[in-house]
This record gives sequence, structure tokens and C-alpha cells, in this order.
Amino acid sequence: MKTSRLIRGFLQACFLSVISVGVQAASDYPSKSISIVVANPPGGQTDVVSRIIAEKLAEKLGVSVIIENRPGAFSNIGARHVARSSPDGYTLIVTAINNFGANPALVKDMPFDPVNDFEMIVQTIASTNVLLVNPESPYRTLEDILKAAKAEPGQLSYGSAGPGSSMFLFMEMLKSMAGVDIMHVPYQGSAPANTDLMGGSITMVFDSMPGATPLIEAGRLRPIAVSSAERSPTAPDIPTVAESGVPGFVAESWLGFAAPKGTPGEVVQKLNKAVNEVLEMPEVRDRLLKMGTRPVGGSSEEFSQFVADQVALWKKVMGDAGIQAQ
Repeated sequence: MKTSRLIRGFLQACFLSVISVGVQAASDYPSKSISIVVANPPGGQTDVVSRIIAEKLAEKLGVSVIIENRPGAFSNIGARHVARSSPDGYTLIVTAINNFGANPALVKDMPFDPVNDFEMIVQTIASTNVLLVNPESPYRTLEDILKAAKAEPGQLSYGSAGPGSSMFLFMEMLKSMAGVDIMHVPYQGSAPANTDLMGGSITMVFDSMPGATPLIEAGRLRPIAVSSAERSPTAPDIPTVAESGVPGFVAESWLGFAAPKGTPGEVVQKLNKAVNEVLEMPEVRDRLLKMGTRPVGGSSEEFSQFVADQVALWKKVMGDAGIQAQ
């Protein structure tokens, strides 16, 4: 009996010691550099936005914030790495519409669960996509495109950066809601898709506003409609898809930050507060808005619900479109 009490006392002491160390670690956070994994190659919107925020986040937290690019496997490699990392707040992942939104509907053997394997920190940005055609195209409105697509099913084509990209997701959503058949032509990125569009090889692309804006301004591509609920402040003359004949259509690309499951709540809240403050900085907001993105922010709870809703949304959209996980 005495031995049992001694063992219980020892175990309780160990438990309290672990709790004490965890609380102390959370209160001292951060005490060393933070790594933010971007599951995409350098230079794209995800990478550029993350570096803008990371630079100011380092100033806020007083430690180095390092961007680490880990692309591959539909952006799942980087997220899997973070899911398996220590839940101490020093290894984070940039969440995006593909790996934390659509991939569960498109990838049969997901190496992680976006909802249950991570602690959501905050949504950072949202951005609209814009439907584009060649300047010489006979299609000047979305109504023109849909009319032609219904008259000749499967004859029109669209390019994308591959399944899971916003270019693919938004176009499949549009096809499903409008009841049209438009052929998908996948590319290794948006740049080659836009190049073929300018060359007349495909009919349209549904590219991100940041990527499309220089081509629109140069007159190399013609904008048809934006995917967001409201017109873009950077291009107010371009109508939305919803007001162009597909009521209820709303879709935006998005990014955010998440940490491995089990990261202390105090650490998550410290990061949430710091990122929100960064997003409120005029110089950060100006840079993001000029890129065609919209700073979001908000609570970790709001972002958790948002990610769960996105997973459900894209499972429904892909199901309605008859697209199965591969």
C-alpha cells in the first residue's frame, strides 16, 4: 500500500513537472527562431505574401522568422512535415486553399488531416481570381462564354495549374453551377497556361488577380469576370461572376498560418495577436492590396471554422462535378 502511494505520488509529481515546464515554455515563447513552411516554390503568391508578413512578424516577436520552401505532392509535403513537427510553435505551415481546402476531395491518401492535425492560428489574406480570354477572342462577356459552351459542349477549353489549384477549383465550380461542359487542360503552373492563352491554344483561364493584373494592364489578356462576391477594388470595372449570369457564385483564394496539433493555446494566441497586428500595419496592408489580395485576420476560432467549411465546400463541389479523389 505504501509502495502504491509512493508510485502515485511520483507520477503526480512528474505530471505536474511536465505541466509546469509546458506553461513556462509557453510564457517564454518565442525564445528562438521560428520556421514558417511554404509548401510551394519560391516566387509565387503564397511565398511572396508569406515573406511580407514574416518580415514584420519577426520585428513584432523579436526573433528571426524564416521562410522554408517545401513544395511537392500537391503542396502536401510541406504540410505533412509540419504535422509531424514538435507542437511548440517554432514550426508553422502556410495553409492554402489547395492543401487545406480542396486536397481532401482530390487526394485519396492524404498524409494529414487539415482539420484535426493542426491548430489554426489566423487567416492572413484572401484574393479573387479573374476569368481571362485572349484579346482577340470573340467572347466579351461571361454570357457569351456560357452560351457558346452550351451550344458546343466540350469544345471550349480552360487551362489551370493543375487539380487543386484555384484556377481549376473555381472553373469546375463555375461549370457545375452554370451546367456547362468545358474541357480542362492542366499545366505546370499558371504562367504556361497564360502563355498558351495568349497564343490562342486554349479558350480561357481563371487566374489569380495578382498574377493576371500585369497581363491585363499590358493588354495581353482580356478580363471577363472576377470570382469574389464583390468587385475587386483594384479593378472595379470588371463585373463579378454572380452579376454576370451565375447567381450565388463566390470563390476566393486564401492563405493562413497553422501549427501542429497540441501546440499550447497560449502560443497560438500570441501568434494570432502578432499576425493580426502585422496585418493592420499600413505598409503591409498597402503592399498586399496593391498585389490584389485582401488582408483578413481574425480569431483562431474563426479560422478553424473557416478551414472546416472549406474542406466541406470543396468536397461538395468536386462531388457535384463528378471528380473523384486520385
